[in-house]
Amino acid sequence: DPHEREISVLNGTRVALLNFAVTPSMRADGLLVTPPPGKAKAGAIVWVHSSGVFQQLPDAMLLAQAGAVSLLINPIGPNWGQPAETWRGPMIDAVVSIRRGVDLLLQRSDVDPQRLGFAGHSYGAMMGIDAVASDRRFKAAVFEVGLAGMSVHLRTAPIPFAADIRKRLGPQLDSALSLIEPLDAIHYVGSLPSIALLFQSAHLDPGVTDAQAQTLFDAASEPKTLKWYDTAHDIVDIAAISDRARFLSTHLGLKRIDPILKAKIGVR
Repeated sequence: DPHEREISVLNGTRVALLNFAVTPSMRADGLLVTPPPGKAKAGAIVWVHSSGVFQQLPDAMLLAQAGAVSLLINPIGPNWGQPAETWRGPMIDAVVSIRRGVDLLLQRSDVDPQRLGFAGHSYGAMMGIDAVASDRRFKAAVFEVGLAGMSVHLRTAPIPFAADIRKRLGPQLDSALSLIEPLDAIHYVGSLPSIALLFQSAHLDPGVTDAQAQTLFDAASEPKTLKWYDTAHDIVDIAAISDRARFLSTHLGLKRIDPILKAKIGVR
């Protein structure tokens, strides 16, 4: 049940606000980015960024030049200030929203069902691992700054968000985290299908240690690649953006991305 409203057309690439049904009682907001119409069907990518759809819009616009359709989904997540008993449901809805996003893309006549990718950041990466492990329709996936799971993040991260939750819950922390621990990515990452996987991690991430990122990667199924960047939690290093674009364009059979990247930064 998608509701769509165009907000921009730039050099033939169309950007639309989108709202679609996830469950009978839950809907998701997002953006749909479509390249200029072509003769052949297009590869497509589902994106989920922990800070919302506009964070990955530059990536989607870049890959539209290579012929990709992109669906960027606002992450469905708990209100962490509410009782822990309310956390699990929205996290499951986040996983389901990714699968419903695939359903939505495959309803389009311009999308090739054999060329679907996923790219998730942080919470989006962890929920994305659960989704990609559960849904065999993806052919490639990128996971940015992920770790073993939200229960690990809330228990260990020194950032104020997690520290405040630990302080508030006090002796109830263990029982609270036990409710969401079964959804931790570490339980699913070894069951990912045999598709191309790119993990992108940051040496300067204040909330995810190098060891935590390495643990998640080591547990993942093959084939897989891990790349490190000297950046913080938002993987916006120019090398990281380029690596994502090359990886997705290669494994989804898009147009060659290097000429597009060179033109983007003014290199001949």
